[in-house]
Amino acid sequence: MTGLTRRAFGLGALAASATPVLGAAPARASALSAASLIPASGAHLGAYNYVGDDFGVSGPEPLESKIGHGLGINHCFQMYDAAPPLARMRTDIAAGRIPMLSWAAGDTGRLRAILAGTHDTWIDGQARALGALGAPLLMRFTWEFDLRYTDTGLFKEVWQYVHGRFAAPAPQVAFVWCPTWRAYRETAKAEPFYPGSAYVDWIGADGYARPRPEEPAYDYRPFTLMFDAAHAFARSHGKPFIVGETGVHRADTKPVQAAWLGAAHTAVKESFPGLKALVYFHRDGTDADAHWRVTVPDGGAAQRAFAAIAADPYFAP
Repeated sequence: MTGLTRRAFGLGALAASATPVLGAAPARASALSAASLIPASGAHLGAYNYVGDDFGVSGPEPLESKIGHGLGINHCFQMYDAAPPLARMRTDIAAGRIPMLSWAAGDTGRLRAILAGTHDTWIDGQARALGALGAPLLMRFTWEFDLRYTDTGLFKEVWQYVHGRFAAPAPQVAFVWCPTWRAYRETAKAEPFYPGSAYVDWIGADGYARPRPEEPAYDYRPFTLMFDAAHAFARSHGKPFIVGETGVHRADTKPVQAAWLGAAHTAVKESFPGLKALVYFHRDGTDADAHWRVTVPDGGAAQRAFAAIAADPYFAP
């Protein structure tokens, strides 16, 4: 990966050079609510597709062209104190895609400042801007928080505070609460960070399959063993489940991408009835174990496996 690492998005590493959120027109009334994003059957398929924009704006069109199918969700990242990618989101809405925005909140000190009201202008500007789109969308506010924060009480208060400021100007924004898969299976952090079902629309998890030959339990960990506990948590709380980020490493010496994707394809349909969205992270990182793109080589087995998911009517609800 050139530029930012994946988690640097969450740390707001580019905030200093970003453009502040400007005031926007009042939200237009929309016939569709946040709840309309939940399919009655099947699941949305989406991606973050890197197109050279290190501020996190995804361009799905090249990936769609490669796989021969449209995507249901386009996933973009936004640093704190930056303007949301409204032009991109309008393009996605017009094309029938659901925008998903991962919006960074900053460090613990900034969380305290949010709760103190210091950043109300920032929050309210964001709410007005997203509300004015007039269409439902997914927002992962300060995602993977279990890796970033330790004060669970502060986090929950901030989540509730921001959610409340969105209620009137942007009711069609669905709040996606999304830690890593380990929060459910290994660290027991999920429940302590949960702000309450009144403040959460979707429950999610992030997880990546990497080569770990020295740790067999983590070596290209199967989809089911990353997301089963998170899926169960979502079901127990009465919320739709989303895999907010996932990827399987591409390695020339052990080309398992296609098989992993094929197994995930089957698992979702057979064992994850509450999973309503699956979003792939399509960008290669600089680390040797973080090459996630399925389009290398072009037309290869992994690309065909991903295309098979996209072509399945189950993933076009």
